[in-house]
Amino acid sequence: MKKILMMISLFIITGSLSAQSKQYIEIQTSAQCATCKAAIEKAVGAIEGVKLADLDLDTKIVAVKYDSEKTNVAAIKSAITTIGYDADEVPADAKAYEELHSCCKKE
Repeated sequence: MKKILMMISLFIITGSLSAQSKQYIEIQTSAQCATCKAAIEKAVGAIEGVKLADLDLDTKIVAVKYDSEKTNVAAIKSAITTIGYDADEVPADAKAYEELHSCCKKE
């Protein structure tokens, strides 16, 4: 009986610890079109530990579910800015922004 209780306790503790590493963040971007959406979702989705990246073009906000033991907010924002888009207070990489298609540039 003690062994069973110990195993159940361990299972509960392990489950609660892994739940703590799952995080959710919303990042304001400078996305303009479906091409931007695809590029941002692809770049963020390629980061190890990211479970979901979904950009809403109406609000220009990308919602990201990620494992905080494998990545962090700074890495996610860096993935966005590196390809030419703003990510909250972090401006887009100037060279990458200049290489964006004209429809992807801020109006």
